[in-house]
Amino acid sequence: MFKMVKRNEKGFTLIELMIVIAIIGILAAIAVPQFMTYRMRAYNSAAKATGHNLKADNANLNSELGVYGHTEAAAVLLDGADAGVGVADTTADVDLARPSTIGATGARLAGTTGALPARSLAIGVALGNNMIADVQDVNDATNQSSYCAYTRHFKGDTAYGIDGDIENSLYAVTNANWSDVAGIGAATLVPTLPPVDDITGQAGGGLPTGNWTLVP
Repeated sequence: MFKMVKRNEKGFTLIELMIVIAIIGILAAIAVPQFMTYRMRAYNSAAKATGHNLKADNANLNSELGVYGHTEAAAVLLDGADAGVGVADTTADVDLARPSTIGATGARLAGTTGALPARSLAIGVALGNNMIADVQDVNDATNQSSYCAYTRHFKGDTAYGIDGDIENSLYAVTNANWSDVAGIGAATLVPTLPPVDDITGQAGGGLPTGNWTLVP
């Protein structure tokens, strides 16, 4: 005679499944905002580092030429949404750094002495993907003794500014609406004037704080 064996099988109850889903939802609610915060911080840190690199590049150009330079319009890929900064100089935005070819010069800082005989010099700059920079010198062929440099990551919410007249200066303006918006023109840039503090307290388009503020 064969005996019937009854197997006692158990599965998850509906209550148990709901508890697991609730725990996963709580963890996601905590982890996702933290991830977004860290990612935004990384974008902004990249823009900040690019600004410091441009400051070093401009210092190198000045040591060789005796004047500061600007991002060169003819030598870079431009962002069509922001073709200038409201001043009649040779400043232009650098969108993505591109390599030099026979027919096109790579992204660079360029300067020209005003004294005769005039001398010109350019230093190549490297920008990461989705990074934009704008370096202005003074719009005067006889005076390129100052500059302002601005940087922002397209996915970041903060633009950074450096004033060549103010030692160890780093300014910032933040607007959450700038995330995923192309162009440094999302921020209001301040024209360069020597030898004054150009950026401090000037309108920057931030929200809720609208003005450029010195980063401690």
